[in-house]
Amino acid sequence: MSMKSFISGFVQLTGLVIILISFVDIYMTVLYPRTGKGVISSRLYKGTWRLFRGLSRLPIKGGKNVLSYCGPTLPVVIVVVWVSGFVLGFALLIWPALGSGIQASQGKTPTDFSTALYYSGYALTTLGIGDLLPQTDVWQLITILEAAVGFTVITASLTYLLSIYTALTQRNTFALNLYHRSVRQADAAVLLVGLKGQGRFEPAAQEIPTIIRELLLISELHHAYPILHYFRFQEPKYALARVALICLDLTTLIKTALHPQAYASLINSSAVAGLESSGLDLVFQLADSFLSERYLDQPTFSKDWRSRYYIAIAYLQQHDIETVTDIQAGADHYVKMRGQWNHAVIAFAQYMDYSWHDITLFEDMQKAELSAEQNSIKKTTTKLPFIK
Repeated sequence: MSMKSFISGFVQLTGLVIILISFVDIYMTVLYPRTGKGVISSRLYKGTWRLFRGLSRLPIKGGKNVLSYCGPTLPVVIVVVWVSGFVLGFALLIWPALGSGIQASQGKTPTDFSTALYYSGYALTTLGIGDLLPQTDVWQLITILEAAVGFTVITASLTYLLSIYTALTQRNTFALNLYHRSVRQADAAVLLVGLKGQGRFEPAAQEIPTIIRELLLISELHHAYPILHYFRFQEPKYALARVALICLDLTTLIKTALHPQAYASLINSSAVAGLESSGLDLVFQLADSFLSERYLDQPTFSKDWRSRYYIAIAYLQQHDIETVTDIQAGADHYVKMRGQWNHAVIAFAQYMDYSWHDITLFEDMQKAELSAEQNSIKKTTTKLPFIK
């Protein structure tokens, strides 16, 4: 075998490998969408996110707003990478055939690589074959194959884009639902009061299963379309960390703040168990897929949890909801339960570059109102511990 034949074979083999990698990535991203399965896409998402995070830290006005453009940029980038991969792969496959299997319709056939790219791009975008014509059955078949691949890539890309934005709308709608139902405070205690009904939490039997379905849907959508995770809006109300916080804090308050005998049917219901399980699945399964250990190892802020619990107790009592009689034991239980998930919620907030204040705005609001709340607490029949 001559050196020229060896080089031609190597170039064509390289082209086939690039085509195969591009095809596998589209297949795993669009047709079999699961977290981290893409050969190119998953790495591209993380790399682009790191780039945008770096740009957001530049000392320029409104620099942090750069992160909100990462999500919309990623679909464009991945489609460009797919198209470029196929154009490059087929160009490498075609290049050695210029002047023999593929010839110009008039004059001498150029044999440079740019001509191979030109022919490949023309065929892939289904524009035709221009002024270069395949001369043999093999290259005619390859040209038809590339045109079919191009049509498939365009169709798959459009389908993927539509699916992404449909899923994004579903996620944002659920986040807004929780935000407004907690009276724009992202406070699970407010949401819990809204489930009281006539005093026995009758609406909870329907509302909590609805929240569970939405949580499971959001979790599955992020597994199916990992790109969703990188749509980071400036408003924290859309943050996945806040959604998880509200849902998990809701089930934690139900189990630790409500009177265990008066509301036993709610506390021990399958709905509350399902809410806790689906909330934990959301944060921990997605954490395994998206977050590194350095985020999950961040310290928690347990010193503030008791204050949050006492104020939630006072708020529930103000709305005629019976609470646990042993407030200290309830606070201990609350801190223990919250310690199981709070670090994962913090990790999501930090990875998406939200401050903890942005996610737990209601807790900071509660601290500011602590003095007024303590005065209210003193008027209740159950005395709560003094909060410094």
